[in-house]
Amino acid sequence: MRRMGWGRAHDRPTGESTEGKRRLTPSEVLRRTAAGNLVTRIAWGLVGARIAFWVGASFTLLWSPLHGAHAIPPFRAYDSLTDLLFGTFAQWDSVWFLHIAEHGYDSKSITAFFPLYPMIVHVLAQVVGSTIVAGVLVSLAAAAVTGTVFVRLARELLGERAGMQGLVYLSLYPIGYVFTALYSDGLFLALAVAAFLAAQRRNGLAAGVLGGLAVGTRIMGLALVPALLVMLWPKDRSVRELVKPLPILLLPGALAAYAFYLRHRFGDAFAFIHAQGGESWNRHVPRLGPLQGFWNAATAAKDGSLEILRHLPRSQNYPTGYQAHDMWASWNVLQFLLLLIAIWLTWEAWRRLGTPYGLYSAATILIFLSSPAAIVPLVSEPRFLLADFPLFLVLASLTAERPRLRYGLTSAFAGLSGIAAVAFAHKVWIA
Repeated sequence: MRRMGWGRAHDRPTGESTEGKRRLTPSEVLRRTAAGNLVTRIAWGLVGARIAFWVGASFTLLWSPLHGAHAIPPFRAYDSLTDLLFGTFAQWDSVWFLHIAEHGYDSKSITAFFPLYPMIVHVLAQVVGSTIVAGVLVSLAAAAVTGTVFVRLARELLGERAGMQGLVYLSLYPIGYVFTALYSDGLFLALAVAAFLAAQRRNGLAAGVLGGLAVGTRIMGLALVPALLVMLWPKDRSVRELVKPLPILLLPGALAAYAFYLRHRFGDAFAFIHAQGGESWNRHVPRLGPLQGFWNAATAAKDGSLEILRHLPRSQNYPTGYQAHDMWASWNVLQFLLLLIAIWLTWEAWRRLGTPYGLYSAATILIFLSSPAAIVPLVSEPRFLLADFPLFLVLASLTAERPRLRYGLTSAFAGLSGIAAVAFAHKVWIA
């Protein structure tokens, strides 16, 4: 397995060909154009894969219809068919995003959702005439951008074959339904990966602007700060090099701007944190931060294991179904195992991809560990890890020379992705 060093990609001169500054021949121009077109076509495979899962999930709503008004999305597109299609994933947090897009921040309880995604949806809705359609189109466009930028970044790090496999893992990730849902995750991922690619090519201004927009989408964008700082650190004391990291200030600046707005609107600059403690999420920021979050998750996983092994009801209890605490027990066990896998892959990202990728992955984990929930500490963790794109690059690197493992992991992702999409469409909480 070839170990991928960050220094090679990081030190590559920006905007220069490997042939130096000589003029390219027509054949070389054609070859590069063809390569660029190939990247675009392959990247659009992410969109195609997610559309296939989306359409399939929408058909299951006819096969096994939703029962009860509480389970049917209250948003409408153009007619019955488009209502079905665009409303397939209009569940859970989609309701909050669409409420903000239509009515703005009219209560403190919804300030946990950052403004960039609903703002874009609101603008597009004026063109397409439907907020729900606009929300899905924004996520789809973000998926296309994510695929294109991810492939370019992955090819520079891992080579073409492993880079494409990384895109396959990203496309089939079980929580990938957010690329066709009214969620901000797709937009955030597009901005985060693009910021990384800009920083890797030492374009500090683009990295700062894209990173600032990522923070305006989700607080998880702050995980970009240490990684971008390392990537843009001056190589010498020239003015040009010294100013490269300065645009990183746009990231905390974006959070400060949102806090300033909340201070003006609600008199509480930290409303986005306080809102997490409401009935909908029951999150809190413990004194020991992520250490306490990890401990809570480990304790809940231990108790969940004992619950499943010792107290799971037998067949005579089936008419009433399993109790909520049995469901929570399974969540706590599985999500803690996923956390351990993510921590291991973060270490591998540090080793194989370089310090910036390890820093971003570690910071992402630390951020969501810093606000554990009351009953299920790691609730939504599978979706949060979608933002941790270095993990998909590491999986591609680890399986590059292991075809059986690669096939097994790809098949598992595809199968779980279908199950998750259908379950989420039927208002089953996934992440």
